[in-house]
Amino acid sequence: MASLLEYPAATDPSLGDRMVRRADGLLHYTGLTPCLTELLDICAHRFAGREAVVEFGGGPRLTYAQLWASASMVAGGLLEQGVGIGDRVAIRMPNGARWVQAFLGVLLAGGVPVPVHPGHESWQVRHILDDSGSLLVLDDALPSGTPFMDDGASPGDSALLFYTGGTTGTPKGVELSHENVLSTVEAVIGSWGGAADGVRHAVALPLSSAAACVAQLLPTLVSGGTLVLAPDFDADRVLHAIDTEGVGRLSAPAPLCRQVARAASSALGSLRFLTLDDELLSAATLHRLRERFPAAEVVSGWGMTETGGAGLVVRMGTDAHRPESLHGGMEFAVAGTEGGVGELWCRGPSVMRGYWGDPAATARTIAGGWLHTGDVVRVGPSGDVRFAGRAADAVEIPRGVVYGREIEDVLLDFPGIEEAVVVGVSTPRGPDLGVAVVPAPGIVLDIGAVREYLDRPLGHRLPPRLCASVQRLPRGSTGRVDRRSVRAWLEGSCSTKKGSVDVG
Repeated sequence: MASLLEYPAATDPSLGDRMVRRADGLLHYTGLTPCLTELLDICAHRFAGREAVVEFGGGPRLTYAQLWASASMVAGGLLEQGVGIGDRVAIRMPNGARWVQAFLGVLLAGGVPVPVHPGHESWQVRHILDDSGSLLVLDDALPSGTPFMDDGASPGDSALLFYTGGTTGTPKGVELSHENVLSTVEAVIGSWGGAADGVRHAVALPLSSAAACVAQLLPTLVSGGTLVLAPDFDADRVLHAIDTEGVGRLSAPAPLCRQVARAASSALGSLRFLTLDDELLSAATLHRLRERFPAAEVVSGWGMTETGGAGLVVRMGTDAHRPESLHGGMEFAVAGTEGGVGELWCRGPSVMRGYWGDPAATARTIAGGWLHTGDVVRVGPSGDVRFAGRAADAVEIPRGVVYGREIEDVLLDFPGIEEAVVVGVSTPRGPDLGVAVVPAPGIVLDIGAVREYLDRPLGHRLPPRLCASVQRLPRGSTGRVDRRSVRAWLEGSCSTKKGSVDVG
C-alpha cells in the first residue's frame, strides 16, 4: 500500500463547533441552509438596495432586488418552456449581467445550470449538451414569465453541473451538490475574512468555470459585494474599472495579468487582492504587478472543478513553500512519497458528488473518501510542498523523473522569458522534454543560453530542436495553453532531422 503523508484540516478557530466529523469520516459544516437558492434569497433581501452586478462599459447596473426580481422572471419563463425540478439547462454566453440572470433563473426554476464556455468548439458544445441532457440552451434572449422561486432542494441534491477536461480530451461532467457548493462558498468567505463584506470584485475569469462561478461569483453575492463584469476585459478596461468602480478584488487569468503589468498606467492603490489562475507568471511580471498595485496581496489558487474550484492558496512573493488551505474542512494527503514525491489527495465537504453518468470514473478518482487529484507535489524535509505537475506529464530523463511545470518555473526566472511551456516528447533516442518559450516584448532570446541554463535542473544538454523561441503559445478555446499542439510541433521539428546530432 502507498505511504500516505496526511495534513490536518485547516479550520478557522472562529468556526467553533460549526464543523463536525460525521459517519462518512469527513468533516462537514453544520448550520448551512438546505440549498443554494434559499441562501441567495436571504442575501437578496438582506442587501436589497446594494449594487449586485455592474456590467462595465455601459451595461446594466443591478441592485440585489433588481437582480433577484429579474432572475425570478427568467425562472417563470423557463417553467413555461417545460423546465422542471432537476432538469439541466445550459448557459452559453459571455460574462455579464445576463449570464448572472440566466444562472440564477435556472436555479430559481429548480433546474441545474450547465455552464458552457462561450469559446468552446461546436463538437465540445454538442458533447456537453448531449451528455448532460440539457433541455434548453440560454445563449441569446432570456425567457420571461410570472416570477417563480423553488427553494425545496436538499443538501445532497444536484446543484450545478460543470464540464472539465476539454483541453486534454472529451469534457466530462462534474456534479456538485448543494452541500458541495455551500461548503465552498462558506470556506472562501472565511478565507477572505473582514475583506469580504461589500467587496467590489472584478471577475475576468470565465464564469463558466467552477473557479470563477463557485469560488468567486457566489461568495461575492453571499457577502453583499458587487460583481464588476465585462464580456471582454482587456488591460485598459480592467485598469479603468479598478480606478472608476473602486474595485478592491480582481480575479484574472495569466494572459490578462501580463497585459495589465505592461500597460501604461500609474499605480492603483484601491486594489487589495489580486487572485491569479494556476498558470505561472515570470518574476518580472509579478514585480511589475506589485508596482502597479502596491497595496494588493497577490495570490495564486489551486483548485479543481472536482473540489468546487477552490482548495489551496499560494501567497506569491513569500518564502513559504507550503500552500495554505482556504477550505474549512478540507484535508490533504500526499500519497506514495518515496523520494519526496507523491500525488496530492484531498477530501472534504466540497468534493464533488461524482462524474455525471460515469460511476466507473468516479470510483477511479474517489477511493476511500479521498479524491485522487492527479497533481504531483514534492515534499520537503519539514513537510512543505511544491507543486511539480500532473502525474500524466511525468517524463523520465537522465536526472530521473521530472514534470513540465517545475521546469517551467525554473525557466520563468531566466531574464527575458515571459512565458514557457515544457512538455514530454518522443524522439528517436527516447523520451525527453521539449521547451517553447515566449520572450518579453522587445527581447531577443539567446536560445543557446537558455539550453545551458537548463543543464543543471535537467542533468543533460537539451537538443537544439527541442528548445525554441516562439512569438506566442497556442491556446485552446478556453484560453489555456494547448500542450498537445506544442508537443506535436516539437516532435515534428525533431523528426525533420532524424539521426542528426540535434536529436542525439
